[in-house]
Amino acid sequence: MSAQAPDHRFTALPGRPGKVVAVHLAYASRADQRGRRPAHPSYFLKPSSSVATSGGTVERPAGTELLAFEGEIALVIGTTARHVPLDRAWEHVAWVTAANDLGLYDLRAADRGGNVRSKGRDGYTPLGPGLLDARTLDPGALRLRTWVNGELRQDDTTSGLLFPLAQVVADLSQHLTLEPGDVVLTGTPAGSSVLAPGDVVEVEVDAPDAPGAPSSGRLAT
Repeated sequence: MSAQAPDHRFTALPGRPGKVVAVHLAYASRADQRGRRPAHPSYFLKPSSSVATSGGTVERPAGTELLAFEGEIALVIGTTARHVPLDRAWEHVAWVTAANDLGLYDLRAADRGGNVRSKGRDGYTPLGPGLLDARTLDPGALRLRTWVNGELRQDDTTSGLLFPLAQVVADLSQHLTLEPGDVVLTGTPAGSSVLAPGDVVEVEVDAPDAPGAPSSGRLAT
């Protein structure tokens, strides 16, 4: 029996994630655009079949016009987290990388926050290209930038989060078990917008003040 070929969609990760959990609204800049600041984080799930790697092409289906990018910081869980206290939450994160939480705004209202149709399509969760060791990072000092056709569209840091990264992990662990390989998408800052056919989106996560200024590299879609 021949060995099964590796699934290229997950080559930027340690393996296929059991689940992808995403935060609805997380950055102050984005919340101010929306005119509301939630008191607590809220979430939705994306299927692991939506994961893609850098350099891929995403399709906007017929009958839709509003395919939008959302640059995000992705956390990859390293050890099982269940009922984790805030002061221990970051210990359960193994890696940090870049993500693009693509979505069809045409279908957002119909999904009523569930985002199954608007954000669950194949290829709608590009991740990578490089993994940053979370143990070496200050979760409050990460930078997220997104470019469209070389023009900078998003530029924010985790100091602008309404809910710090460790708080998101701790809170999620009170509701469900985070397992090794699971991915948490931590929300997008101001600046996301609709794309046109042929546009190239690049997302990068880095730690500019850390030794060596480690970077995920640019995630291109």
